[in-house]
Amino acid sequence: MVRLNKKKVSFLISGKGSNLYKILIKNLKNEKFYIISIVSNNVISDEIKKIVKKKEYKINLFEKVPNLKSNYFKGTDVIFSVGFMKIINGKIIDKYTIINLHPSILPKYKGLMTQKRILINNEKEYGFTIHKVSNDLDSGDIISQKRKKISNFNEQEILKAHKKLEHQFVYKKLIDYLY
Repeated sequence: MVRLNKKKVSFLISGKGSNLYKILIKNLKNEKFYIISIVSNNVISDEIKKIVKKKEYKINLFEKVPNLKSNYFKGTDVIFSVGFMKIINGKIIDKYTIINLHPSILPKYKGLMTQKRILINNEKEYGFTIHKVSNDLDSGDIISQKRKKISNFNEQEILKAHKKLEHQFVYKKLIDYLY
């Protein structure tokens, strides 16, 4: 199906961008949105840069960004934060719709180090939350959550299973949100 009014999105990342990489690969096969920019406070991976070069249109890459600036997102309909590990300033939050992928079930585990806290507290399930970003940390309206029971209390196993669950779920929810 051809979409005449494709949404224009930007992405915020911090780490290697494994979630973004999966999103970009899926979007290459059946492009459902245009990418305006990818913004990272670290170096953007070579894998992501290779995908960006395959596009028939320009995607702005901003790496090693210490502070977000509004002009990074000019023309963007929605910003998706997928692994961005910094607080987003209020001016950006007020100007744009920002959706965050948070690596735990909110509102219980806000902030960083969520998997470690889940293990320390002997939780019976883990998961992640997709929510709108607000001026209060990890407190915006919840769009979707995915949960899974913990069968092995090994931190590495939980991290691996958690990443797999994210990769399976996040692209579909992103598209659901856009359309």
